[in-house]
Amino acid sequence: MSKLKLLIESRPFCVFETTPMERLKNDEDLEVIDMRGSGIEDPKFMEAIKTADAVISGNDLQINDELLDNAPNLKAVAKMGAGIDMIDIDAATRHDVLVFHTPGVNNQAVADHTFALILGVARKIVFCDQSLREKRWEHTKIMGTEIWQKTMGLMGLGAIGRCVAMRAKGFQMKIVAYDPYWPEDFAKEHGIEKMEINDLLKVSDVISLHLPLMPETRGIINKESFKLMKPNVLLINAARGGVIDEEDLYVALKNKVIAGAGIDVFEQEPPTDSPLLELDNVLLSPHTAAFTHDAMNNMNVGVVDQLYELRKGNCPEFSVNPDVFNRIKL
Repeated sequence: MSKLKLLIESRPFCVFETTPMERLKNDEDLEVIDMRGSGIEDPKFMEAIKTADAVISGNDLQINDELLDNAPNLKAVAKMGAGIDMIDIDAATRHDVLVFHTPGVNNQAVADHTFALILGVARKIVFCDQSLREKRWEHTKIMGTEIWQKTMGLMGLGAIGRCVAMRAKGFQMKIVAYDPYWPEDFAKEHGIEKMEINDLLKVSDVISLHLPLMPETRGIINKESFKLMKPNVLLINAARGGVIDEEDLYVALKNKVIAGAGIDVFEQEPPTDSPLLELDNVLLSPHTAAFTHDAMNNMNVGVVDQLYELRKGNCPEFSVNPDVFNRIKL
């Protein structure tokens, strides 16, 4: 019986903790093709995917009909993390490729980072640090903003949004939220007020986005949205870059239509030519919200455990197109 060929594309897979990788490499029935950080621009990667039975992918690899047409043996995509907007699920289903991911493993990490961005923008932490390093003492010049008992507007009250809400409660913030799939019990328990988007934009002092990127959410924050916001609002995005129109965000920040923003995700990554890099009222981080030792280790273990479940003949717990399961054998 030939070995199962597993292609590893995901750049962060087992960067910190190597135990799941060692488990794979020590499996005599597996041939591990380690191409972390490679991709479709690399001819060697495209040659490898032609014979791969499964792939562990990250946020960089766009899985669509074109790629799948070049991967005739592919039966499974194990996606690191919760986001699957880089995978065309319909295309995968047409090609009889099962897709599973690891939702929930980075909820706390992203919520922590969201609040790091909020506090970093509100208290101008980067400016404080730079000022001291440049031998300036500006303790009465760098003026921050309090978030204590202010209004937090959450666009998206899924798993991560709820974790952010719990942190906001620690600051005694009033929490309002929008979500088309309203979690009635959670909202009632924690006193979260349901609002439509426009009303939320008008009343919030901090707006934090926790929406998936889909056709209906792309550019959901745009120039019309900024007209509704308070001039002192702080806008935070640790979800997906495309949910904000970045050109409109740049104009709003440059013209002081809003006070500031904290951005971890971008329409184009890396954002080498983004005009946001020119502004001093936006705090930027390189899509690192989910990157903690704990979260990454949980992702590593999660994809590998599900891969082995599939090999044992069981449908992985977090399959997104489970109907394919009965049509494949790995």
